Amino acid sequence: MSKFIKLTSMILNTRHINRIIVESNRYYIYINNINIDGFMLFGSGFIDSYNQKITICQTNKPEDHKTITDWINKL
Repeated sequence: MSKFIKLTSMILNTRHINRIIVESNRYYIYINNINIDGFMLFGSGFIDSYNQKITICQTNKPEDHKTITDWINKL
């Protein structure tokens, strides 16, 4: 299994993929964010992190959609 997926505008590290939502003509790929943001002051504060979402649509980027489809089918 490949550790990276090469798309037209980016290269994805498959180790950081959290989940993939599959729709009829679209994929939503959620990437784990390794960056944590926040602050602490005198014992109180906040910490925040978020997952990045990448949308791959068959009509807008058919090459990327085929690449993700082939990768999923190999699993």
